[in-house]
Amino acid sequence: MKNKPLLKRQLQRNRLITKVRYVVERTFGSQARWFGSQVLRYHGLAKAHAWHILQAMAYNLKRLPKLFADRQLIAQT
Repeated sequence: MKNKPLLKRQLQRNRLITKVRYVVERTFGSQARWFGSQVLRYHGLAKAHAWHILQAMAYNLKRLPKLFADRQLIAQT
């Protein structure tokens, strides 16, 4: 509940899922910062789905140079 301390069980659960959650939320946070995806601009399931697919493609393309450079460094060592 809002403004209430978490229970011991809730704290344990958060510790268990935090590593997985970080990877996923980092992706969505980057999309929100880079492409302004906080607000969905389309009505209808098909258009919204297409928008999310395009954003995922743009995210991957934006990260591609760094991923490629990291891979080259690993191959050289």
